[in-house]
Amino acid sequence: MSLRWVWSLMAAVAVMVVGAVMLITINEIEKRAWLASEQEQSRLLVTLLADELKMPMMANSKTEVEALVQLFMSEVPAVKVYLKWSNGDEENYGDMMLPASATALKEWPTVATQVRGAGKWYVMSIRYSNSRLGDIALYNPGVSWQAYGNQIKWRMAAAATLVALMVALLVFVMSGSIRNALRLLARAARRVGGGDFSAQLPIQSSNEFGKAFHQFNQMVSNLEQRENLYDIYGHYQRPQQVADEFDRNAQRADKKQLVTVLSIHLQGVTFGKVKSPQDDALRELNINFTLLRYIVQAFGGHVNQLSGDEMVVVFNHPFELKCHENQAAKAGMAIASAAARLSKAGNGESTLKFRLGLAIGEVVVGYLGQGRRRQLTVVGAPIALASQLATAVVSDGVVALYDTMLELGHGFRPQEIGNIELADGKVVRCINIMPSELYVEQEIEDVVEKVFQRLNPVMEMGDEQW
Repeated sequence: MSLRWVWSLMAAVAVMVVGAVMLITINEIEKRAWLASEQEQSRLLVTLLADELKMPMMANSKTEVEALVQLFMSEVPAVKVYLKWSNGDEENYGDMMLPASATALKEWPTVATQVRGAGKWYVMSIRYSNSRLGDIALYNPGVSWQAYGNQIKWRMAAAATLVALMVALLVFVMSGSIRNALRLLARAARRVGGGDFSAQLPIQSSNEFGKAFHQFNQMVSNLEQRENLYDIYGHYQRPQQVADEFDRNAQRADKKQLVTVLSIHLQGVTFGKVKSPQDDALRELNINFTLLRYIVQAFGGHVNQLSGDEMVVVFNHPFELKCHENQAAKAGMAIASAAARLSKAGNGESTLKFRLGLAIGEVVVGYLGQGRRRQLTVVGAPIALASQLATAVVSDGVVALYDTMLELGHGFRPQEIGNIELADGKVVRCINIMPSELYVEQEIEDVVEKVFQRLNPVMEMGDEQW
């Protein structure tokens, strides 16, 4: 169920709950007011009838008393009257007997009083001056509260239902605009995640959504500027906090660092055919380097240098990375797997091939360059060795020295290549680093799959998902 329906249902239920509480409260208040009014009316009737009977009772005129009582009962239907003279004579007008709680009274009050235990009976002593003329009791059934109470309940229930439906409809309509705004934001965020920085949200109001859209547009503009800087200067830029970490590392007394270097060469690139930035060859090259950067970042590596057809990746610098040798080997194998996937997707027509060289050793950490072009980097023999291994050996895997297996942990195996002569004339025994455990292969496959999803984001969700 979408949030739109949930909000509408919650609004309707809230109104119904409030209506039920109000119904119970109002019903109780009305019932008390109704009973109080009925009691006051009964007292008034007893008092009026007693005042009318005083004179005939003083004259001992039973005929006139009976006529007055019959006239009273005709004017007030359903009442019952009990009359007791001072000499002990009793008159019962109606088919109801005086309740025992009333007959048990030793002396009747001089004002109309409700009989305890008999809620519909009211008694009063008829007196003239200090003389007692007799006693009168009146039964007034009144109008049934049940019918009136049911009428209140039905009317309030109908009103609460109508208000609940109107509120639910109002929430449903208003939540539609909120849903549309969130949908626009999600679509724009998905486009930005896919690398499209032209995504801008329309600002049509100054409310919270308008402010959020404005901040989103500013964020996208800043990201686009950073991407443009990356394109202009041609090397990888890290956020400010990483630059601060570079500075802290540069100030250390010990400027040497044990790292793993992964040199990546692209074969089959013909730069003489590149005539403009829009050329397909340059575009393909950028796509491939973007793919490499994503894989390297997934395994904790840092792109230290990007020049022409070569990318130099360093592991364990500038941040310390546990098992950096293993991470570098897995990154290289992931790049090889991605290259095979690209070739398969292009039906083997892609002319670009990856050559990978891996070397482990100490490098010198320091700043290189002047002015604004000054940047923290690493220099040393492992960088040159990794580059020579990548260019000297024809292999689709991760090429390394045989001794490198001593540094790698569990989960890897060597594939013998043989003795290779490097560019400096040195002959070395080389191997391809291969996975030997299923969990290593699974981790590599997961990273490659995520990287391709990032390069090719899925289509937008349909409206039925909202």
